[in-house]
Amino acid sequence: MKSFRFFLATGLLLLAASCTSQPTTADKKAELCSNLATLNTSIATLRSMGPNSSVGDFRKAQDNVKDAYNAVKKSAEAVQDAKVADLDQAYAELEKAIRRVPNNATMQQAAQSIQPQVVAVQTAQDQARSGLSCQ
Repeated sequence: MKSFRFFLATGLLLLAASCTSQPTTADKKAELCSNLATLNTSIATLRSMGPNSSVGDFRKAQDNVKDAYNAVKKSAEAVQDAKVADLDQAYAELEKAIRRVPNNATMQQAAQSIQPQVVAVQTAQDQARSGLSCQ
């Protein structure tokens, strides 16, 4: 009797596990589109840094862009037709530009020095969203 209950419970667990749905292609694209939108918001915040921004604001915006980019990269792996090569290159250039900002630079100087790279990331992100027909 105990073994019957065991097999019955095991069978029910296996049945329940097999009934869980796997994300569809549309779900994966929707997640990638959502992550690209988050990246867009993060880039806009970084782009808005100016003379009244603090170094802490700049570092937080930088971290938010990095986190959003990493989420995009992870979700793009699950979407076969995701075209993020230009985004990868633009983000790599942005990271280099941020590392080149001298420690004694003002926030205005820092923001101005990375502006071209920020625009490039935003453009590449827009192209990736467009290629996926994100809303």
